[in-house]
Amino acid sequence: MTDIFKLNAEPNWHGAAQDLVDGLQVLAKSEEQIQLLESVCLQLGDALYPAFLQILFTLEQHADTQATDLVAATLVDCIRTGRLPSGKLSAWGSASLTGDSAFGQTRILGPIEYACAWYAQGGLAQPLTRQQFTHIMSSLLKLVSCNPLAKVHYCQKLQGDIDDPISGALSNTTRQGLQALIQSWQNNDTADVTVEAFINELQTESMLDIIAKGPLDHR
Repeated sequence: MTDIFKLNAEPNWHGAAQDLVDGLQVLAKSEEQIQLLESVCLQLGDALYPAFLQILFTLEQHADTQATDLVAATLVDCIRTGRLPSGKLSAWGSASLTGDSAFGQTRILGPIEYACAWYAQGGLAQPLTRQQFTHIMSSLLKLVSCNPLAKVHYCQKLQGDIDDPISGALSNTTRQGLQALIQSWQNNDTADVTVEAFINELQTESMLDIIAKGPLDHR
């Protein structure tokens, strides 16, 4: 049975990021590199998947070009094989991590869509502030953009998530936000502008929302 990681009171994010890069560098085959990322997420477990996002954030912020290129290239292979290192959040409309919802499942999401759903839909005890979300999302976009092919494949993957509303993975508002994010990202806007496009879309009230409101809601 796989041992589940436990974070120290003061995790060594730099050390964890270095270990991940070192591990990817010594593995010659893409399959082995994919398995390494999968293993890290598996050992962290669902509750600590945000720690994986923190490792990626540290990589983007402090690693050299060779290291970030290696991680981005590995993500290309992960997306191509449908094995993007993912974490689980409660399905939209569920109140628990176990995924007790009308759809009876949890959301299994890659780094970018996980952070977007975490910010827009909750699902964790500790919500993301706007500043935290902006920092982590800008970093993730920059990391993926290190490899043009990774960016193309990730945009296609996100579009597939958007076009699959029945899965219960993402709320309508989140999907609209992701659509705005993709458009801005594909237009080669800066990472900060792209994140802002997502946030702004969340704040746009749809006509359906307006119609659904009663008289007391408009006071």
